[in-house]
Amino acid sequence: MTKIVTARLSGELLRKIDRLISEGRFRSRSEAFRVIVEGYLNEHPELLMGESLEGMLQESPDLSDEELQKLGSVLFKDGVAKLVTEGRER
Repeated sequence: MTKIVTARLSGELLRKIDRLISEGRFRSRSEAFRVIVEGYLNEHPELLMGESLEGMLQESPDLSDEELQKLGSVLFKDGVAKLVTEGRER
């Protein structure tokens, strides 16, 4: 079931969205916002973990290696090695 949401956006942001629509990347503003928000949330699953993440982190000294690996794979979707490599390149 879909819901209607009202949002305030800057003129600049709205012009960017409208440009994407005119280029044929999206059919409407609604589709553009939906795809962009879904993409952002998929890229940042840690935002939706809330209290369960905080609890897991507080218990982390007691987690097994397997449990820590699982937590790391959720937090660092592309892998910890990639994150470390990117940090060294900066």
